[in-house]
Amino acid sequence: MQADRRSGERSPRRRTLGRLGAGLLAWSGLAAGMLGAGVAHAQADFPARTVRMVVPFPAGGATDVLARALAEGLGKQWKRPVVVENRPGASGMLGAEVVARAEADGHTALLTITPLVQAPSLYARAPYDPVKDFAAVSELGTTNLVFAVNTSAVPATNLKDFIALVRTKPRQFSYGSFGAGSSGHLYGEVFNDAAKIDMLHVSYKGEAPELNDLLGGQVPAAVISVMGAKPHVATGRLRALAVTGPARAPQLPDVPTFREAGIEGMDAMGWFGLLLPAATPRPIVEKFSADVNRVLAQPDVRKRMSELGVILTGSTPDAFAQTVQADYVRWGKVIRTRNIRLD
Repeated sequence: MQADRRSGERSPRRRTLGRLGAGLLAWSGLAAGMLGAGVAHAQADFPARTVRMVVPFPAGGATDVLARALAEGLGKQWKRPVVVENRPGASGMLGAEVVARAEADGHTALLTITPLVQAPSLYARAPYDPVKDFAAVSELGTTNLVFAVNTSAVPATNLKDFIALVRTKPRQFSYGSFGAGSSGHLYGEVFNDAAKIDMLHVSYKGEAPELNDLLGGQVPAAVISVMGAKPHVATGRLRALAVTGPARAPQLPDVPTFREAGIEGMDAMGWFGLLLPAATPRPIVEKFSADVNRVLAQPDVRKRMSELGVILTGSTPDAFAQTVQADYVRWGKVIRTRNIRLD
């Protein structure tokens, strides 16, 4: 009888545990509901005021044009002003530092390009860490660069012949880039290493003077933008020997990639990206990303940027964060290997 009573009745301890379990389940459900409500509330309340989009380069370039297209599109979605603020200086580090130190509430964003992850390795003391100090929002677009030669100064018609020519004249060939420590400079040094050649680097203050000297023959070769090269390739004054990136540039479909021409290590694309201060709440980051990607999908925006040589992409925050991390490592290694310093 005693055994029957024990098996048919719940002990006080079991009843207590049962009540505790039920209570925990109830609290878990409540907490999940509160969390979901909190996420929805954070997204619904953003933005609460004017959003500032910092561009760490002068007005008028492709980065600035893209920022203004996004500002217009986001402003219409959010019914709040989105203002573009150009803060050029120190290879883009000045504007990046402004955003890294801003309040992490989503109302100050950084629209920048690949030098964000290159510049810190070029200086002994950088004012930010591109991985730790920012929350990636979205990769906005990508672009190829072109290795082009002056057709009057260089008889080579393909990259293989150019490499053979340079090897016959060690340290007598030079190539231009649009700035010391720029992507063009770094790609040129990767090319030097991969092809086992030794071209001298000539730094210019922007693409306009670089292109003028390339056309004039003062520098025989240069790394330039797709749209900078295209009209002069069409007239025959320049010859595009290869493009960076994993695929051919749609604006120059007949020009092979470096990989197709037998040179490895030139597959990285230049990118345009949007970031927020690191501690920005995840719901705001995700809302910002989704809304930005809607603007990037608009045909008029895509057409406008394509005319500037930019292929709009859009991405998730996590995917862009992986790109930032990988390129920080990639370009840091190139800079250290070639001992490139700007201070």
